[in-house]
Amino acid sequence: MSQRPLVSICLPVFNGGRYLAQAIDAALAQTYKEFELIIRDDNSTDGSQRICQKYKQLDPRVRYRENVQRLGLFQNYNECIKAAKGSFIKLYAQDDLMEPDAIQKMQDVLNNHDQVALVTCSKRWIDAENNELERFSRFKQDENLPSSLVIMANLVCLTNWIGEPSTAMFRARHAGSGFDTDFYHWGDIDYWFRILQNGNLYVLKEVLCSFRRHAESTTSTNLEGLYFIADIVRMWKFWHRYLEDIGETEEHFFRRMTETNALHIDHLVSKAGLTVAKVREANPRQQQNLSLETAADFREALFHSEQRVTSLIKELIEAQNELEDRNGECKELRAAVEQMRNSVSWKLTSPIRFVRSKI
Repeated sequence: MSQRPLVSICLPVFNGGRYLAQAIDAALAQTYKEFELIIRDDNSTDGSQRICQKYKQLDPRVRYRENVQRLGLFQNYNECIKAAKGSFIKLYAQDDLMEPDAIQKMQDVLNNHDQVALVTCSKRWIDAENNELERFSRFKQDENLPSSLVIMANLVCLTNWIGEPSTAMFRARHAGSGFDTDFYHWGDIDYWFRILQNGNLYVLKEVLCSFRRHAESTTSTNLEGLYFIADIVRMWKFWHRYLEDIGETEEHFFRRMTETNALHIDHLVSKAGLTVAKVREANPRQQQNLSLETAADFREALFHSEQRVTSLIKELIEAQNELEDRNGECKELRAAVEQMRNSVSWKLTSPIRFVRSKI
């Protein structure tokens, strides 16, 4: 092996048998060869272990281990990161794919830009059969962005445009404590924000990752269960200083959150067939009860949502009253016009108006 930096590819696995072999093949096919592929299986029941064992025997760069008990996605990522020996950490997912030169291009950025803490790339969405559904490139050229600007922009948009784990690479010395396992859906962006405390974000315009959409994904389960709502409450607690720096108050943030969540839920209902039954059934961690903190976050979100609904109802009533007032004014005006049209003076001046209209 040469003296080039070792890259640790971190691949947590849970019941990923359908796409897992493709993901591993894409990792092993990288043009940059100095890497280790760390795989942790989280008590799968679909034969994923056999697939991992097979690749462990085929390639010495594969380091595979089975967890003693179920940890959940973010904690499983953390176990992979703890085991990493490389200078750079490349996160990966069991149902995604990487282009052959993804690691080469990402580590080039980190090698050549000391001020960069996190590098991500453009992506494509694919379906279960690897057909391309859509491409997403936020920028027309590579961008080196200040961390404060990136954090503010994502909080203002209330979305993660930095990228999913499969799009990201960072320095091992910036790994910190890993993902916050109390998050359900926003754990990645919270982690990106913490890594970005160490430097800039570099976004490669090139599509180097394929992100798979399918109903069984963790993302789909988290969205169906509306867990992202509790996560946004936590994001305000941890990162509100960036919004307060530009003048946003807590009240305004949660007003935006309520309106954004309502639109998101409407989209899930109309486009993804979300129902009350699916919301009730969604349980990505197979837990009996929510943690006290998560339950409190949901209650806080409900409080702010009800306040916003009340405010909107008041605004609607005021608008309705104003409309009724204006309708009354219009009726009075129409009555006055009709009275004028029926007057003798109006009838007598009719010939004059006719002539003037022809001039």
